[in-house]
Amino acid sequence: MSFAPRVPGIRRPIHRDRSGQALVEFALVVPLLLVLIVGVIELSRAWNTYQVITNTAREALRAAVVDNPSFTQEAMMTQIDDQLRLAALDPSKAAITFDGWRSGTGNPARIDLSYQFDFDILGPLLEWTAGKRSVTLHSGFVMRNE
Repeated sequence: MSFAPRVPGIRRPIHRDRSGQALVEFALVVPLLLVLIVGVIELSRAWNTYQVITNTAREALRAAVVDNPSFTQEAMMTQIDDQLRLAALDPSKAAITFDGWRSGTGNPARIDLSYQFDFDILGPLLEWTAGKRSVTLHSGFVMRNE
């Protein structure tokens, strides 16, 4: 190998040590990736909760519109509470509106089920940025009385 002779007055490029560059880039990217991953998890939980309240409302309304004299409104509320507890949801966060029950064959019956979903992990960040840490999920159905 031959090296260029050192000429007085000419500076050679300085090679800086870049061993910490990867660590700094990693420190900048990791928080963004963690927020993204936790956000996907939280939205998956919210979607699961929405599916549970949708199925619960549909099943309760179906049981209500079928001509069964032993099925009361209290039995319907108990069924809704049991379904929510089965999915590890708090029934006290649910708001239920129901009308048109046993109003005659062919007449519509309607149920609206709302559930207050709290973001557990991203809640403080959402409260800091958006001012609230929960969202209300709604599901409603209309069926004819049989």
